[in-house]
Amino acid sequence: MWDAAKSWLPTIAATNCVDAADLNISVIPLATAGRQTYLMSMIRVRHLARRLTHQGAKYLLAAALLAGTAATSGAQEAPILDEAAKADVARIEQYLNALTTLDSRFVQFSGQGIAEGRMFLSRPGDMRIEYEPPVPILMVASGFLLMYHDRELLQTTYLPVSETPAAFLLEEEIKLSGNVAITGYERGPASIRLTILDTDAPDAGSVTFTFEDKPLRLAKWQVKDAQGNDVDVALLEPKFGVAVDDELFSLIDPTTGLPNDAAE
Repeated sequence: MWDAAKSWLPTIAATNCVDAADLNISVIPLATAGRQTYLMSMIRVRHLARRLTHQGAKYLLAAALLAGTAATSGAQEAPILDEAAKADVARIEQYLNALTTLDSRFVQFSGQGIAEGRMFLSRPGDMRIEYEPPVPILMVASGFLLMYHDRELLQTTYLPVSETPAAFLLEEEIKLSGNVAITGYERGPASIRLTILDTDAPDAGSVTFTFEDKPLRLAKWQVKDAQGNDVDVALLEPKFGVAVDDELFSLIDPTTGLPNDAAE
């Protein structure tokens, strides 16, 4: 799930609590079709994720998505699922794999306050999250990279997608088994809540998805990072299966106008 290719993220010098000089990032050039793709050293990414969380990053969603690599206390035990629960899990897995595109406004709740924005999803592989002012953050995931851009600081970062919980929705085949553990299941009159984590890093945090039922539909999710911080994101009037412009998932740096894999 999140460790595939060790490759859902951004160059995070772009926060108010982290200065670019603090990163001291090592850059690794990889040949890709005659171009170079630059991947940050994962040691530096993890260090930055911890700093974002420890210093109370202004934009906690970004911190939570990155902080999946930090350590925390004991792992949760998987619940015992009866036949009805197993059938729900199978339906959810089928639903997620059938999900192609999404265009939705969202509202985000965290300890840092409330933020709103718009998100686009095109499975597999592509996602765009753009916040409304005053939050100046844009995040775009495409393939195995995620771009994090701060319009206020005019800084852009590229990170591997698979090191974060965000990667789960972008997988070509979503599986709720194997290296994905179900650690929570709740059934309501018209909803289902499912909490998952990566079995390869069970202490790294979790994601809880909430689905409306009859018909089954993704409604919101909660990211809990390794320090126990929660970020809740609720979809507002989501449109599923609609046309989404591929240009929305461009990884061209808005600061320079150049793609991150610019020719040598």
